[in-house]
Amino acid sequence: MANSVPNENIQLKREGTLVSLEIRVPKEAVLQKEEEILRALARELQVPGFRPGKAPKHLLLRRYGEEAFWEEVREHLIQDWLDKALKELALRPVTTPRVKTLEFVKGESLSFQAEFEVLPEFSVPEDLKISVEEPPPAEVREEEVDAVLVELRREAATLEPKTTPAEEGDVVHIRRGDHIWEGIATGERHIGRQLLGVKAGTRVVLADEEGRAEEFEVVGVYKLILPSPEETARHYGKETWEELQNEVRAELLARAEAKRRDELRRRALDALAEALNIPVPPGLLAETVEEEMKKFPKNPEVRAEVEKAVERRLRREILIHRLAEEKGLHPDPEEVRRIASQEGEDEESVHNRLLFERTADWVLEHLRRSE
Repeated sequence: MANSVPNENIQLKREGTLVSLEIRVPKEAVLQKEEEILRALARELQVPGFRPGKAPKHLLLRRYGEEAFWEEVREHLIQDWLDKALKELALRPVTTPRVKTLEFVKGESLSFQAEFEVLPEFSVPEDLKISVEEPPPAEVREEEVDAVLVELRREAATLEPKTTPAEEGDVVHIRRGDHIWEGIATGERHIGRQLLGVKAGTRVVLADEEGRAEEFEVVGVYKLILPSPEETARHYGKETWEELQNEVRAELLARAEAKRRDELRRRALDALAEALNIPVPPGLLAETVEEEMKKFPKNPEVRAEVEKAVERRLRREILIHRLAEEKGLHPDPEEVRRIASQEGEDEESVHNRLLFERTADWVLEHLRRSE
């Protein structure tokens, strides 16, 4: 399907999410770029017998290489005119443009083709009915509470130096260069087992599970003196151990509820994406799957599962993008900066999280859900 564009030097064809641009660069633009690069070369290259910027063109080209010069002219023109076309047509590629030079006459003209994919175009009707299964209610098991309380007691503990070998549960400080690490001597962990029996002032070779080994200096072995439950509570500003338990339980429940809410949001977005049958650009899917598969260099058999998960995520992201544009749900930049500063996160992560929450909440609020 061909589309007319305001610039006669740019021809646009679009088939679904695939866009093809054919761009003809006029002679005056080629000559202008040629002169621009020549001036840059004249400033950078030293030609014997000539002051900087005064060497004639043929000597500059001989010194730089004529073919290299025209290749640079061609590459700069392609980049400049592709950027110009994308801006004029308000196109945002989601795959790397594949560029093919159709014709290049030195000092005269250039024509090239660029193919890439864009996001699909669709709208979100507000009378659509979707089916969203509610996640189970948030809950916290007592063993989860106990595990957090154990860590809190460890963090409130004091360290008593030892001159004897490290035993189960002892804290060991090791150093390499200017860095000091803290480890726990324990038979339950790979590195921890290697710390059992070490003594302060000695050296130890530690190997990871892949067999990579490094030598460290043991700078200290300490017995962990755990405070009593009541001492732990007071350490964290609570009157009683029960009050600390209740606070931990409430915090874990709040996290579980937030996780449950996010799962509901994901299900709502996925249900809407499925109802709308949103297509994922095949090139974008292929590129993203290849990137994800780098995380599994030794497990190529997981490719089908990875592709399925990536396709679901991309459909959700495409829907989020469309909803944000169509319903005006983009977060305010000032709000993003404020939250990022308060929470110590980068602004892109905060922006993406707010976008996910707001678009999903819009779906949950506006679309009718079947039971």
